[in-house]
Amino acid sequence: MNEMIPAVSLQNVSAGYDNNPALENINLNIAAGSFTGIIGPNGGGKTTLLKVMLGLLEPWVGQVRILGQDPQENRRLVGYVPQAANINRRFPISVREVVSLARLAGKLPIFHRYSPADRNMVNYCLTRLDVLNLAERQIGQLSSGQWQRVLIARALAVEPVLLLLDEPTSGLDANASSMVYELLQELNKEITIVMVTHDTLAISAYVRDIACINHYLHYHGEPDISTDLIMQLYGCPVDLIAHGVPHRVLEEHGGRS
Repeated sequence: MNEMIPAVSLQNVSAGYDNNPALENINLNIAAGSFTGIIGPNGGGKTTLLKVMLGLLEPWVGQVRILGQDPQENRRLVGYVPQAANINRRFPISVREVVSLARLAGKLPIFHRYSPADRNMVNYCLTRLDVLNLAERQIGQLSSGQWQRVLIARALAVEPVLLLLDEPTSGLDANASSMVYELLQELNKEITIVMVTHDTLAISAYVRDIACINHYLHYHGEPDISTDLIMQLYGCPVDLIAHGVPHRVLEEHGGRS
């Protein structure tokens, strides 16, 4: 991949649902190889931003480019990890089947037979996420941490260049969250990662840059922003807590980038 081409480029993008705007006039370039955290209040447009990147939501105005092309053209190069809590785990399907489905790439399951390459990639992803021993287990029998790893394995099975994650540690304890972040940090050596998060641990220790979204893009840069900007973004003071201990993550400094 040409590192001169941004992994994600949004120019003057506005989007929403019916007549309700969720994002307005977003200009954002995310460099290839970066690990970017998307932060902002609930309802501020973070998940909508991911949908626009995935090509699942057409912007009202503006241009979206993923790896230099229209999102629809490069969707096969993008892995997506949705919020785990939003997926019904009562469906009777095994871990291996969940990850294997990623190899269909738009094909109808009834007409597709998995190739040796498909099976090898599925085993590789299950092994890399340390869930190969759970391959035949029903997904409803997994812990939250195990299920999150399965979702990441499924996203990796498409062999992505860009990985998008929506709150990947929601519902996980501090230890499980740290394990997920360390895994993402390792994956970032090979692929670009964009992650929506509320977790200040991720901001302080793992991401390389952050984008602050509340309908508008308020900031994009290093994870060191002023308390005034946090007030503007969230509309109220935000206590920054990591592992239950007060922790200065976003230091005060003069001026905005």
